[in-house]
Amino acid sequence: MDDLLFNQADSEYNNGNFEKAFELFLKAAENGDDSAMDRIASMYDAGEGVDFDFDKAIYWYQKAVEAGSVTSLYNLGISYRSKGDVLKAKYWFEKALAAGDFDAALELAKLHMLCEAEQEKVIFYLKKCLQGNNLFECTRKEAIDILEGFEKGSKRNKARQMGIWTNNKLS
Repeated sequence: MDDLLFNQADSEYNNGNFEKAFELFLKAAENGDDSAMDRIASMYDAGEGVDFDFDKAIYWYQKAVEAGSVTSLYNLGISYRSKGDVLKAKYWFEKALAAGDFDAALELAKLHMLCEAEQEKVIFYLKKCLQGNNLFECTRKEAIDILEGFEKGSKRNKARQMGIWTNNKLS
């Protein structure tokens, strides 16, 4: 029954019927479907079918994690980073990486790029990212591009151009 409900919600979503999709995802989530919980959270993140609300998105991502979702570990990192809470973002990206989500390693590398003293961690996480077998091609390309930039010594100049350079450590 839950798979049927989720599939109906997914169909409504794909047809652009976000309000109906949200209603169906919510029913599936209330029945314990962690994928539906993740979708509700992402709809709050994007304001699809509901008002945009980071706090509600985080609430549903956390519920999904409690129900066993690995995807929501990564999504919590994205949400906290979007809210400006870098330490919580780092925490959730580390959890996602530990659960086997290698995309999280790229996000950790980006967080550590903010500080010159973190260069070794950036390289570590980029190499870790590239160990993943299920990466999107754009993720793999971005990790390679950043890593090549480090190897060419252009990290500092790029970060300065982007206005994100600091001497403070993240950890």
